[in-house]
Amino acid sequence: MIKTALVLCLLLILSARSIGQQSYDCENKVLTKSLEEKLSGYVLDQPLDKKQFYTNDWCEAIVTLKEGRTITGELLRYNGFLDKFIWLKKITNQQLILNDEIIEKVDLNPGKLIGNSHFERLKVKRWFDTDTVSVFLEVLTEGPISLYSQRKIADNQSSNDYNSEYLFFISIKDSPLSVIKPRKKNLLAASGKYEDKCKLALKKSGLSIRNEYDLVRVAEYLNSTVDFSR
Repeated sequence: MIKTALVLCLLLILSARSIGQQSYDCENKVLTKSLEEKLSGYVLDQPLDKKQFYTNDWCEAIVTLKEGRTITGELLRYNGFLDKFIWLKKITNQQLILNDEIIEKVDLNPGKLIGNSHFERLKVKRWFDTDTVSVFLEVLTEGPISLYSQRKIADNQSSNDYNSEYLFFISIKDSPLSVIKPRKKNLLAASGKYEDKCKLALKKSGLSIRNEYDLVRVAEYLNSTVDFSR
């Protein structure tokens, strides 16, 4: 009789543990769902013009929120005309303009043959701004010299079309971001107290700057050759 009672008690304990574990798993599923629903936005009545977008196709994205949580597997495209990310909601096939106030950074994976694009929401002051504003910038390179680009797309009223008007920003040793044109003299002027060192390094290298590719290549070269510690 005593053995039977002990067996029953043991079975009750194991059953309680199993129920507790099932409850914990359920809570995890609810948590995962709530994380997926952290993205929010405004539903578009109709799709936006494809020429407003930085990429031709929807890209799998990793979205990092300001609170530190990360959302993966969603389909996004960056709209350079609005400076907004557009979200294709898989379940409903709706397109939404994402609420960017909660976003810290976005990584887009356009495909296997093209490298990832990393965007951060940063404060800048452009020539037409009266104060600093928060915009999405694509990270081109980071180091003592960091370069970023706003993939701005503007409408051409004369042709009823859209043009790429990319803006470039530079930061030297964590200084505030400032606008830069892809030219050697502009890079040297932005380098401040490191100008002589950068000028000497570029003279030895023979590198020139005519476009975005050159600008990034020169910045990476200077990051690896110039002593920015003093």
